[in-house]
Amino acid sequence: MANELGVCFPSEAQALRQQCEAERHLTPHQRLLAAADVLAAAEALSRAGGKWEAQLQYQQSLELDWQRRMKEFIQAHV
Repeated sequence: MANELGVCFPSEAQALRQQCEAERHLTPHQRLLAAADVLAAAEALSRAGGKWEAQLQYQQSLELDWQRRMKEFIQAHV
């Protein structure tokens, strides 16, 4: 049973088109600042969620494991 809502929601394509139109007047510098703001907000949300340190530790462990494997490979094959 489908319900008819009185509000029309835009498709993803329409929403992206509207966002592009809204940001078209921005200078490249303003667009770069907006991107930096989005990254800062994402980082703040990640830190607030309590997962930031765990993510960093996991990434560090992956990096150390990769380095160890590469050293082993080089020692075995060079």
